[in-house]
Order: sequence, then structure tokens, then C-alpha cells
Amino acid sequence: MLPFLTYPLALIGLVTLPALAAIYMLRNKFRRRKVSSLILWKLQERPKEGGVKVQRAQLPWIFFLELLILALLVIAATGPRWQFGRNLRPLLIVLDDSVSMTAKTPKGSPREQGLARIEKLLRDQKFQSVRIVQAAARPKLLGAPVRNLNELRPLLDGWECRSASADLDTAIGFASELSHEGALLLVITDHAAPEALANTERLRWWSFGLPAPNAGFVNAARSPADDKDRVLIEVENFSTNAFSTELRIVTETSLLRKSQLDLKGRERRRLVLNLPARSPAIRALLGEDSLAADNEVHLIPPTRKRVRVQVSLKDSSLQDLVDRTLEITGLRSSLKTAPELIIHDQLAVPGGTNNWSLQIHSSEDAKPFSGPFVVDTSHPLADGLSLEGVIWSALESEPTPGYLPIITAGSQSLLDVRRDVLGRQQIRLNLSPQLSTVSQTPNWPALMWNLLEWRRSELPGLQEVNFRPGTEVTIQTQGDSLTLTRPGGETEAMTVGGGQIIARSEETGLYRVQASEGVWEFSVNLLSVAESDLRPNRTGTWGKWETAGEERRQYASMLWLFVLLALGALVSHLYFITSGKGRL
Repeated sequence: MLPFLTYPLALIGLVTLPALAAIYMLRNKFRRRKVSSLILWKLQERPKEGGVKVQRAQLPWIFFLELLILALLVIAATGPRWQFGRNLRPLLIVLDDSVSMTAKTPKGSPREQGLARIEKLLRDQKFQSVRIVQAAARPKLLGAPVRNLNELRPLLDGWECRSASADLDTAIGFASELSHEGALLLVITDHAAPEALANTERLRWWSFGLPAPNAGFVNAARSPADDKDRVLIEVENFSTNAFSTELRIVTETSLLRKSQLDLKGRERRRLVLNLPARSPAIRALLGEDSLAADNEVHLIPPTRKRVRVQVSLKDSSLQDLVDRTLEITGLRSSLKTAPELIIHDQLAVPGGTNNWSLQIHSSEDAKPFSGPFVVDTSHPLADGLSLEGVIWSALESEPTPGYLPIITAGSQSLLDVRRDVLGRQQIRLNLSPQLSTVSQTPNWPALMWNLLEWRRSELPGLQEVNFRPGTEVTIQTQGDSLTLTRPGGETEAMTVGGGQIIARSEETGLYRVQASEGVWEFSVNLLSVAESDLRPNRTGTWGKWETAGEERRQYASMLWLFVLLALGALVSHLYFITSGKGRL
């Protein structure tokens, strides 16, 4: 920042002020003499100036005017400058929002140090406007432009450093697009600037990180396994030295496990725990270290959705084949009321507002097809199917408009699907199992698995409940909207399109979804090696905003003002002296 005084050495001229005072205060001491007349002393009322005797101050007010003149001339000699609004530049501050900004250091966390430096900067220097860009996985603009520190503080309160990553390059590019030519950029982070940005003009890079030993969770999962929940947890020591920490696994009411982990340098330890099915949510906790954000994970019980299936087939052998295959998948619900999937051989689609249907066309007049088969492998029903060497018997028919073919043999459609006006999927399977080899290959259970898995993924709620940051979370609902509550307490009303919402899990913590069908929760755990490893963190300053010449142009010279004031005071002094009004 350019100082207020261009030539501060000129302040040496202030020694003239006490010199002037000495002239007025040092006077001669007179002896008393008797004379016959005072007619020859015409200036007897004017005091003798100067001397060597200090007397009680008898200062005329003209003395203060002379002091003012001297002070104005000295200030003018220093070349004073001042910033005016028309010369100020806008400032854009890019804030690293990753959780590593909350790491402990002797001087406080990088976030705390960054806040203090920002406040000092705005107290020392003026800007045309200030804007905040929060650097997370995606850049986010915090509020409107502000002009002073008081207006900026509420925006800085939104900088909580809860993100699992910070894409600073994208955030800097985003800030550059918001600014016009000549705007200044400031980056607040905890690691050194890339070499490409280290000497960039109009960009300053302030880092407040320090390398520190740390241990944290790098993997955590909870998955259903028959009548149990299988929990897998991995802890890593990011220091090159040995590190000890305590591991606790708890529920809301009880302690499930407690152990001491003695980790070697860069060691990763894996733990496996089996819990009874439908056990409550658990938390895994590590002891206190340099970074608290990676010392805790939440694992919500996994979803165990089952599909209510009604099988209504006239052929008893086909009915038995389908029932046995559905049971093998483990995705069929024991409940058969209000079916969510109906497998039938009727010509008309069964009624209902929420049921999908699989219509199986089986006929003794079916014609065998040995391939080549064309399979749309991008469709959920065709996942994992391999029909090479399979005999598929189907009744010859013309393509039906509106149906999307999934499996075809030449021009003959063997499996197709369409979505009706109610959003239900209507699937047609042209297959005669008794004349085919499909049911004798893994393709048959795979097809039934794909069907139930596809239907299950479209049921209201969440398919998965424990995520890593940045994962897209799909929420199914039949309502028109839902409310998403984020870990920080912010709520967001989201409009449903196509029966589902895609929510991004950028912040770590617990999320809550309120929909017409109920309330669901899901967790996002940090599990980030890049954030937990504090060894690359650095403290330093890189880049510059401008050269001295460019900076000088932001300040307008105030020399003319002080020169005019001094000239005005000199003219007044001359007038008072010549008119005799400056005497005591």
C-alpha cells in the first residue's frame, strides 16, 4: 500500500516550529533608566524581539498564524497523496472452503488467521467494492458487493470451511470473469501457490497452513449382508512418525467398541465390524489431533428395500419358474398387497397407479432365434446379459409403436418397454421358456434381478444413505416438491422433476429430506486423503497486485491544497503586519 506521505523525510522541516517558538519566548532583560522625555522613542510600545532571557510567554496571535504557515509548508514538502473513490479498484477475495482450513496451528487455524488479515487489509486500504467467492468443489458467490468492513463481516460468517475439497483454479477463473480489467484478486488458503500463479500481477496468494501430524478416517462403509450389517472402517496415519489415537464406535445410547490404535508412519489400519440388521446409526470417533473434521464418521443403517411382486400367470410351470427366480434374487418382499410390480400374461395391463407390469408372451407357436441378438446394454434391464449361444423362442409379431426395444433378433423385438402417462413402466417379454434355453443360463436370474433392482431404484426414498463428498444423491418421490436440510441447518425447497431429485453432497455431515412419503436421512463423511494429509501445508505470500507506478496512480496528489492554504495564510500574515493588527 502506498503511504500517505510520498517524501516523509521532509518532516525534518518541523524543527522550524520550536525554533519559531524560541524566537518569541527568548527576550532581552532591560535596565530601568530615568529620562527627561520619551519623545525620541516613537516605537516604545513595540517590544524588543529576541534575546537570551526566558520570560513568561507573551505570544501574539500572529505567532500561531506563523506556526500554521510553517506546518503547511512542511506538509506540502512531503508530497501528500489521498485515495479518492474514482481511483479505487474493486477487490475479489477467493476463500478456500475446504475443511483443512480448520486445522490447528500455534497461531490459530488458517481460517482464523485469514479472517484477521482480511480485516487488517480493509482497515489499512480502501477499495471500490469487495466481493467474496467461496472455493469449494464448485465456486459460490457470497452475497452482493460491499464497500467496508462492517458490511463484509456478515458475508465472512458464511465461510465455515465444511467442504471436502476446494477447486481454487476454477474459483479464481470464476472471480476473474466477475471482475473488470484492473480488479484485484486475493486468495486465502493453507498451501503454497502453484508456480504458474506465484508471480501473477493483480493477484495475491496468502497461505496460513503448517505441516502437522494427523490421523483420520479414509474409508467407511455399511452394507447389508443377510441378517447383519457389515461395517468397514479404515484409519490412516498421515505422519511419517508413529502416531497413537483412540478409536470409539458408539450409538446414541451405548459404546460398541473402544480400542487404542498404535499406527506406524503412513500405516493404514482396516477394521471390520458385524452388527445385527437394522441396528441404529453409529458413529466412529478418533482422539483429538490437528484436524477434527476427519475424526468422525456417521454410518446410517443401509436401506433394505424389497419390491412387492404379484405373479399372475396361467402356466403353472412358468409361474413356479418365476417365483423361484424372484426368491433367489433376495429383492422380493414377503408382502403381496398393493403390488409394486405385476408379472402377468394378460393382454390388458392391470390397473393401479403405482404398479409396473411385466407381460410375458409365451406360445407353443413360438419361433426359435439363435442370434445374432442386439442388446441395448445401457438399459438397466440388460445389465450383465450375454446371449451368445442362447436359443430364444418368441412369437413373431410386428413392432409396436411407443415401445423401446431392449433385445432384438433381426427385426423381431424380444424385450421392449415403454412408460405410460402415469409414469409406470410397462415391460413386454416375448419368450417361451419351455422352447428356449434362456432359463437354463445365468441370463434368466440376471434378467429378474435387473427387473427388481430397477423397480427398487424407482421406489420413494433413497437407494443409498452413506456417501462421500461430491456424490450425486438421487431422491425418489411421487410428490411435487421436497425440503432438503443441510448439515449447517440451511433448508432448501426443491421442485421434483420426473419423479426424482438429484442433490449434491458437497458438505460433510447429516442431511435430512422431508417429502410427502416421509422423512429420510443420509450422511456424507469426509474420507479425503488430500484434506487429511497436512504435510504439504505452507505459510507464505505470493504474487503482487501492481507495480509502484500503477499503485501511485490510484492516489491523487494533495500538494496543491496545502500550497494554496500556505499562500492564503502568508497573504493574511502580510495584511495583519502592514495594518498593525498583529501586535500584542
